[in-house]
Amino acid sequence: MTYVDPEIRAKAAADGQPYAAEEVIAAGYDLAGRVCRELHRAGLPAHVEGPGGPKQPGVWVEVDTQGEYAGGLYVRWSAPELAEAGMRAVAERQDPAAPEWEHYTEVVLVIRTALVGVLRLAGFSAVPAEEVDDVAEGDVYVHAETHSSS
Repeated sequence: MTYVDPEIRAKAAADGQPYAAEEVIAAGYDLAGRVCRELHRAGLPAHVEGPGGPKQPGVWVEVDTQGEYAGGLYVRWSAPELAEAGMRAVAERQDPAAPEWEHYTEVVLVIRTALVGVLRLAGFSAVPAEEVDDVAEGDVYVHAETHSSS
Protein backbone atom coordinates (compact mmCIF):
# COMPACT_ATOMS: atom_id res chain seq x y z
CA MET A 1 0.00 0.00 0.00
CA THR A 2 1.21 3.51 -0.79
CA TYR A 3 0.43 6.00 1.97
CA VAL A 4 1.75 9.17 0.33
CA ASP A 5 1.17 9.86 -3.34
CA PRO A 6 4.57 9.96 -5.10
CA GLU A 7 3.89 13.41 -6.60
CA ILE A 8 2.96 14.85 -3.21
CA ARG A 9 6.02 13.15 -1.69
CA ALA A 10 8.33 14.67 -4.35
CA LYS A 11 6.87 18.17 -3.93
CA ALA A 12 7.21 17.99 -0.13
CA ALA A 13 10.83 16.84 -0.46
CA ALA A 14 11.56 19.69 -2.89
CA ASP A 15 10.04 22.13 -0.37
CA GLY A 16 12.32 20.77 2.37
CA GLN A 17 9.56 18.94 4.26
CA PRO A 18 10.01 15.31 3.23
CA TYR A 19 7.68 12.53 4.24
CA ALA A 20 8.96 9.53 6.14
CA ALA A 21 9.62 6.30 4.28
CA GLU A 22 6.55 4.23 3.42
CA GLU A 23 7.72 1.53 5.88
CA VAL A 24 7.76 4.06 8.73
CA ILE A 25 4.29 5.30 7.83
CA ALA A 26 3.00 1.72 7.53
CA ALA A 27 4.37 0.96 10.99
CA GLY A 28 2.57 4.08 12.25
CA TYR A 29 -0.74 2.83 10.86
CA ASP A 30 -0.13 -0.55 12.49
CA LEU A 31 0.50 1.26 15.79
CA ALA A 32 -2.65 3.34 15.26
CA GLY A 33 -4.70 0.18 14.85
CA ARG A 34 -3.31 -1.28 18.06
CA VAL A 35 -3.96 1.98 19.94
CA CYS A 36 -7.57 2.02 18.68
CA ARG A 37 -8.08 -1.61 19.71
CA GLU A 38 -6.81 -0.83 23.21
CA LEU A 39 -9.04 2.22 23.51
CA HIS A 40 -12.02 0.13 22.36
CA ARG A 41 -11.17 -2.41 25.08
CA ALA A 42 -11.33 0.48 27.56
CA GLY A 43 -14.79 1.39 26.27
CA LEU A 44 -13.80 4.45 24.22
CA PRO A 45 -14.88 4.99 20.62
CA ALA A 46 -11.67 5.36 18.62
CA HIS A 47 -10.92 5.70 14.91
CA VAL A 48 -7.87 6.19 12.73
CA GLU A 49 -8.23 9.64 11.20
CA GLY A 50 -8.76 9.77 7.47
CA PRO A 51 -9.40 12.55 4.97
CA GLY A 52 -11.70 15.25 6.28
CA GLY A 53 -10.88 14.76 9.95
CA PRO A 54 -13.12 14.02 12.93
CA LYS A 55 -16.85 14.16 12.35
CA GLN A 56 -18.14 12.18 15.30
CA PRO A 57 -17.44 12.21 19.01
CA GLY A 58 -14.68 10.03 20.34
CA VAL A 59 -10.96 9.49 19.99
CA TRP A 60 -9.26 10.19 16.67
CA VAL A 61 -5.80 8.82 15.95
CA GLU A 62 -3.61 10.47 13.31
CA VAL A 63 -0.31 9.05 12.06
CA ASP A 64 2.57 11.56 12.04
CA THR A 65 4.05 11.21 8.55
CA GLN A 66 6.77 13.87 8.59
CA GLY A 67 9.55 15.17 10.75
CA GLU A 68 11.54 13.94 13.69
CA TYR A 69 8.72 11.91 15.23
CA ALA A 70 7.34 10.32 12.04
CA GLY A 71 5.54 7.06 12.68
CA GLY A 72 4.19 8.29 15.99
CA LEU A 73 0.58 9.25 16.60
CA TYR A 74 -1.47 12.26 17.55
CA VAL A 75 -4.43 11.11 19.63
CA ARG A 76 -7.19 13.67 20.08
CA TRP A 77 -10.56 13.79 21.72
CA SER A 78 -13.38 14.97 19.50
CA ALA A 79 -16.45 16.51 21.15
CA PRO A 80 -18.10 18.35 18.25
CA GLU A 81 -21.16 19.53 20.18
CA LEU A 82 -19.09 21.09 22.96
CA ALA A 83 -16.58 22.56 20.49
CA GLU A 84 -19.29 24.13 18.33
CA ALA A 85 -21.06 25.62 21.36
CA GLY A 86 -17.75 27.06 22.59
CA MET A 87 -16.77 28.51 19.23
CA ARG A 88 -20.24 29.97 18.73
CA ALA A 89 -20.11 31.66 22.16
CA VAL A 90 -16.65 33.09 21.46
CA ALA A 91 -17.77 34.44 18.07
CA GLU A 92 -21.08 35.86 19.26
CA ARG A 93 -19.61 37.59 22.31
CA GLN A 94 -16.20 38.38 20.82
CA ASP A 95 -14.85 36.90 24.06
CA PRO A 96 -12.05 34.30 23.85
CA ALA A 97 -12.74 33.46 27.51
CA ALA A 98 -16.44 32.62 27.03
CA PRO A 99 -17.54 30.09 29.67
CA GLU A 100 -18.67 27.63 26.98
CA TRP A 101 -15.22 27.68 25.39
CA GLU A 102 -13.53 27.32 28.78
CA HIS A 103 -15.78 24.33 29.51
CA TYR A 104 -14.80 22.68 26.24
CA THR A 105 -11.06 23.22 26.77
CA GLU A 106 -11.25 21.88 30.33
CA VAL A 107 -13.06 18.75 29.13
CA VAL A 108 -10.38 18.20 26.47
CA LEU A 109 -7.62 18.44 29.10
CA VAL A 110 -9.40 16.07 31.50
CA ILE A 111 -9.88 13.53 28.70
CA ARG A 112 -6.26 13.95 27.60
CA THR A 113 -5.08 13.03 31.10
CA ALA A 114 -7.28 9.93 31.02
CA LEU A 115 -6.04 8.95 27.54
CA VAL A 116 -2.40 9.24 28.60
CA GLY A 117 -3.13 7.01 31.59
CA VAL A 118 -5.05 4.38 29.63
CA LEU A 119 -2.40 4.22 26.90
CA ARG A 120 0.50 4.03 29.35
CA LEU A 121 -1.24 1.23 31.25
CA ALA A 122 -1.47 -0.63 27.93
CA GLY A 123 2.29 -0.25 27.43
CA PHE A 124 2.39 2.59 24.93
CA SER A 125 4.78 5.53 25.26
CA ALA A 126 2.18 8.31 25.57
CA VAL A 127 2.75 11.94 26.59
CA PRO A 128 0.87 15.24 26.36
CA ALA A 129 1.50 16.20 22.73
CA GLU A 130 2.92 19.63 23.48
CA GLU A 131 6.01 17.79 24.77
CA VAL A 132 6.84 17.01 21.10
CA ASP A 133 4.83 19.70 19.27
CA ASP A 134 4.16 22.99 21.04
CA VAL A 135 1.03 23.70 18.98
CA ALA A 136 -0.70 20.39 19.77
CA GLU A 137 -2.09 21.37 23.17
CA GLY A 138 -4.87 19.05 24.27
CA ASP A 139 -3.67 16.10 22.18
CA VAL A 140 -1.76 13.03 23.28
CA TYR A 141 1.34 11.87 21.43
CA VAL A 142 2.16 8.17 21.20
CA HIS A 143 5.79 7.71 20.22
CA ALA A 144 6.62 5.37 17.37
CA GLU A 145 7.98 2.07 18.48
CA THR A 146 11.67 1.63 18.03
CA HIS A 147 12.83 -1.64 16.63
CA SER A 148 16.33 -2.89 17.25
CA SER A 149 17.88 -5.35 14.88
CA SER A 150 19.49 -8.35 16.51
